[in-house]
Amino acid sequence: MERRVFIIAAVAGGIGLAEYATINGWMNGMRRSTAPSVKDYEKYGERAALMAITPNDEFYVTSKGLTPRIDASQWRLELDGLVERPFSITYAELLALPSFDRTLTLECIDNEIGGHIFGNALWTGAALKPLIERAQPKPEASHVAVRAADGLSTGHPLDRLGREENFIAYRMNGLSLPPAHGYPARLFIPGKFGMKQPKWITRLEFLRQPYTGYWEKSGWSDSCERWAHARFSGLKNGAVFAASASPSLELSGYALGNLDGIRAIEISLDNGASWQPAEIFSNPSPLVWAFWRYTWASPKPGKYILRARAIDGQGRVEGDGPRDTFPDGATGQQVLKVHIT
Repeated sequence: MERRVFIIAAVAGGIGLAEYATINGWMNGMRRSTAPSVKDYEKYGERAALMAITPNDEFYVTSKGLTPRIDASQWRLELDGLVERPFSITYAELLALPSFDRTLTLECIDNEIGGHIFGNALWTGAALKPLIERAQPKPEASHVAVRAADGLSTGHPLDRLGREENFIAYRMNGLSLPPAHGYPARLFIPGKFGMKQPKWITRLEFLRQPYTGYWEKSGWSDSCERWAHARFSGLKNGAVFAASASPSLELSGYALGNLDGIRAIEISLDNGASWQPAEIFSNPSPLVWAFWRYTWASPKPGKYILRARAIDGQGRVEGDGPRDTFPDGATGQQVLKVHIT
């Protein structure tokens, strides 16, 4: 099953080129889908989360079919259907709109628990809401079908598509979108899995009823909202540690949520019988991955089953499922066995 994931990273105010080069150089020495460790943060600060940039050619790429080759001078984005003022914009007109860089974490719906189908990039684009307002949807319009040049389509409720945070991206890490990543333009809707955010978009058709898209017809989630979930970083299932090597063991990881963000992280050392709060040491935005750590003081020899769970901004606690990626994405708790000798 083909999917794509992006973690969007933007240069926040005050980050200089020297700091960018330093942190990006650090990232070149690690796997791009691996979360920064506690030591990395102690050295580089919280901005390491924002500046962990994945090079364009290292992003994992999935699509409905072959990558369409589009001449930007001929490309148009049409807004039509149940609108008072149907119109289309050219690529030059898209680039002339007010632009911004945005920090956003996006995850693949087909990412297994503890998987690595995500990455970081700096995306540049224009807000979608002003274009929707310009089209003036009619009162009976409640949904939008999003269509792309590769034949992919998906549907969204109009009120979800028209939110302030949604945008059309046309630049990736300072360069025009590579063909495989959606050139000349693709859609981003923070808080959803990547399946609902098509590349190579060409049309927004306003409708009075829900629209069932390409992947949805195969049984995948229609809403595709990503629920809060926490994951371990740098800890493998079955890991063995010597109790005499250190008086404490530091666990760390990351958590992803949706528009409600991450409120808290909890760790269990006894397979969920009891839970302890972890420290969140980086949580710059509800739209960006959060990072946590937990100091396991003086662990005694024995075999343990560890769990991590997230609590979102509304207080909803991550449960043990779903654990399968189909159809709603695997957002159940990660479970790891460790042995202290």
